[in-house]
Amino acid sequence: MTTLTTRRLTLRPFSVVDEPAYARIRSEPQVARYLAGGVEGAKQAAKTAARLVPMFAALWSDPKGPGYGPWALIETDSDHLIGHLGLRRLDELGGETELLYALHPSSHGKGYATEGARAALEFGFEVLKLPRIIALAAPENAASLKVMENVGMTRLPGLTEAFGLQVVKTEIAEADWRKGQR
Repeated sequence: MTTLTTRRLTLRPFSVVDEPAYARIRSEPQVARYLAGGVEGAKQAAKTAARLVPMFAALWSDPKGPGYGPWALIETDSDHLIGHLGLRRLDELGGETELLYALHPSSHGKGYATEGARAALEFGFEVLKLPRIIALAAPENAASLKVMENVGMTRLPGLTEAFGLQVVKTEIAEADWRKGQR
């Protein structure tokens, strides 16, 4: 299991102790409105966290799994869980790997998503040797689309169906990522 550190963040695999804090994050309407289930899903945040935290953790260690998954995103200075960020293989989209993130509203606007996304992309291309990584966002989620743009992802035309939602799909190929690192 891999832990990454950036200037201000620690990205580590989830642990069962993260469930209460993660449930609080997912219960925030500003977060839930862009996740599958929407604001109504925020009412089920505790159940969702109880399901996702062990699932995210298992992705790292399951011998039949991809060997990677979303990390618990920790603000290094405070040691608080502020969300999830990482990579996830999407079998429902043909096995593509998605860059995903969701942060507590108090962490919005600080550049944490971009900082963590850069670390996740580096891990995906350098360690996992992935040829391409995608990201998905609701069309009205301008902040998330800006993060994708900031890390060099290209928006594909039209919308894509994923998780029962119509979403914008962006992508970055390993070769394009390398060009941006120069």
